[in-house]
Amino acid sequence: MEALAQPHWEALPPKVAEVLQNLARATSLEPFYLAGGTALALRLGHRISVDLDFFGPVETFDDVWRHRMIQDFGAHFSIEVPQNSPLGLVLGIEGVDVGFYTYGYEMLDPLNRLVDVPIAGIADIGLMKLDAIADRGRRKDFVDLYFIAQRVTLEQLLSLSKEKYPYDRYFVIRSLEALVEFDVADAESDLRMLVPTDWEEVKRFFVEETVRLGKKWIKPK
Repeated sequence: MEALAQPHWEALPPKVAEVLQNLARATSLEPFYLAGGTALALRLGHRISVDLDFFGPVETFDDVWRHRMIQDFGAHFSIEVPQNSPLGLVLGIEGVDVGFYTYGYEMLDPLNRLVDVPIAGIADIGLMKLDAIADRGRRKDFVDLYFIAQRVTLEQLLSLSKEKYPYDRYFVIRSLEALVEFDVADAESDLRMLVPTDWEEVKRFFVEETVRLGKKWIKPK
């Protein structure tokens, strides 16, 4: 696993960076990897991100595993446990939200390593962002996907979705429909951006891309 070149530590508040750098010293993180907005911010440096979200190809977290994680982290940090269920474990570690979630899908890009923490690649993060937008499109997901699309186009992501989510026949349609639904995102506050970004421009981009891609991907009956 290659080290992540030139990580953007400026995208993390100091306490978040400190917790991330010490997580792997507390316990083995396998088979989990860092994804979501923080993984992307470390790669691109486009915005400030404050949560550490880990995903792993496990169906459920059994009681023994979750108990071990709580014990291991509790021996090194001051922790709280706001969520502890077979679907996920969320810890407050030194005031930083750290989540571990089940996510049983194949990785398309090689993982990179940062302070012994595996980090997902841009294409995988992009597909996870599309999946999140299809469920409930938050502003951070749209903005992150906007920056991803400058490197891996939406059309490429839709093509890759067949490999990432082979059993979701309607992923492309759900994604294209959701990419122009901004009600939830419009009601949210502006993000803390490191690269100046206009929210109206982000929305225009997705509307134009959705119209273009819809003509290519959705065949009339």
